[in-house]
Formats: sequence, structure tokens, C-alpha cells
Amino acid sequence: MKKKHLKLKKKAWFILSLIIFIPIAIISFIKIKQDYEYKKTYEYRFLEQDYTKEEYNLLAKYFDDNKLEDLLNKDKDTLLLDFLKNDKFIIDNLDRYLNFYNKYRVGVDEVILNVNLNLDYDWYDEISEVDTSKDILMLVNKYNILPEDYEPDDLVSISVKYAWGSGNTIRKEAYEAFVKMWDDAYDKGIYLIINLGYRSYQEQEAVYNRLLNARNRKYADSISARPGHSEHQTGLALDIFEKSNSNTETFKDSEAYAWLKDNAYKYGFILRYTKENEGITGFNAEDWHYRYVGIKAAKEITEQNLTFEEYYFYNVK
Repeated sequence: MKKKHLKLKKKAWFILSLIIFIPIAIISFIKIKQDYEYKKTYEYRFLEQDYTKEEYNLLAKYFDDNKLEDLLNKDKDTLLLDFLKNDKFIIDNLDRYLNFYNKYRVGVDEVILNVNLNLDYDWYDEISEVDTSKDILMLVNKYNILPEDYEPDDLVSISVKYAWGSGNTIRKEAYEAFVKMWDDAYDKGIYLIINLGYRSYQEQEAVYNRLLNARNRKYADSISARPGHSEHQTGLALDIFEKSNSNTETFKDSEAYAWLKDNAYKYGFILRYTKENEGITGFNAEDWHYRYVGIKAAKEITEQNLTFEEYYFYNVK
């Protein structure tokens, strides 16, 4: 009886040992297998080459296995990582970023800004059609063109009270905003006057061709937009002066200019072409050229000291 009991006891211990050992063995095997498999992954291989996990995740986000394999066979590419870490990075522009950097040797932020705004191309190269569905926030510049037949369907006549002579038109929303601005400026003793509102493609073409025929294309491009590239065709641009001063040379020194600079954004207008932003806009400074973009956008553009190109690319497009 004693032997039988001892046998049962040993058997019980054996079974208990198996119950304990088998799961441990399975877990150990799984862990060994997982470690083995992990060491074959790109993550492990990149970490072994002094990349951080964050850096690897960025690489894996943008590149396929072939590109990852290629990177593993080279020294750590810190420049590439700096591009990937920038929140304005666009993978489709990578080659253009690198070309721009190699050409100008400027900082990553400046490279990305210039390329994203197409400034790595010459003016009027790589032209796209304007996305008119953006309405008052559509972007018209030297890389974006309006069709010949584009004309806003809500143009209204500008009263001679607010403009030099009759015949000027502007989009209704922009006109209503201007009248409010005019009233407040008038209360401060400033009489604003519009010199130009909407201008059709054909009218812009005639203006540009006169300049072109007078000298050459370089001269024409320096002071006028090519047809289809003028903001005036949107019906959202106004050339604004003071009734007592419509001189393009001296307007910047006027009380009206100072008032507009401080207040125009409150009504949805931005000074479109400034001296400091000529490299981005492609146009010489025009102290009288205001563009209606709506109060929200005008406030953000003014407070963040942005060009409309920058605002459009990062907030609208």
C-alpha cells in the first residue's frame, strides 16, 4: 500500500512538473522565436545602426523595403532625416528638396518652403490652373493661371463715391467689405479711393502686350502680370489709394497707407505685394494692391506675417 501511494505521489509530482514546465518551455520558445524574427526586421537593423525608433518610424512611413535596404547600406543620412522631421515635408517633393539644397546650401526649413511654393522653378514655369472652387481663397500667381473665360458671376458696380470714374466692378462680398472699411476710414478723416477692381483676361492681355511691345518681356514681367495670372481677374483685388494722393511713388508715405496697413485685415483685406516678400510673390512691391480673402484668413495672415502663398499652401490647398 505504501509503495502504491509513493508511486502515485511520484506520478503526481511528474504531472505537476510537466504542467509547470511545458508552459514555461512554450513561452521561452515563443520568446526566442520572436527575438529571432525581430532581429530580421528593419526596425532592429536600423536601431543597430544608431537610428532612434522615432527616426526608423519616419523612414518606414515614407519608404518601401527597397529604399530601406538601400539606406541600411549607407552611412546614416542625417539630412534626409531632417527633411522627414519637418512637419511641412511632402514625400513627392523629396528629389526637388535635395536638388534645391545642393544648389543653394540653405537650411532645411528654407528649402522646404521654397520648393513647396514652387520657387525652385523659374517664374511662369510649371503652371497649374487655378482652383476656383476655393472661392475667395483661390490663389492666382505666376504658377497658377485663370482660364481666358473666367469671370466671377457676382460682380457689382463700384459707386463713383468710392472709385475714380465709373465702370469699375468687384465681387459683391469684397465690395461690401470695402464699403465698411471706407466708412471707418472716412470717420478718421481718410478718403479712400479705388483705382482698379476687376479686370478681364482680355484687358490684362492688352495691358501686358503694350508693355511687351514697348520694350521686352523682362520689362513687361517686372511691372505687370501676364494674362490669366492677374489677381484682378478674380474680382477680389483692389488698387486702393487716397483721394488726395494716387501717386504710386508717394502713397506709401500717406496717412491712408498707414491706416490701411494697421486696419485692412479687420475687414478681410491683405496687402498682397510687399518689398520683403518679392522673392515669394514674384511681383514688385505694390503699396496699393489689396486682396480680399475674408476676415479669418486676413487676420491669420497678418498675425503670422505670412504671404498669401504660404497661407494658401498650408491652410487652404
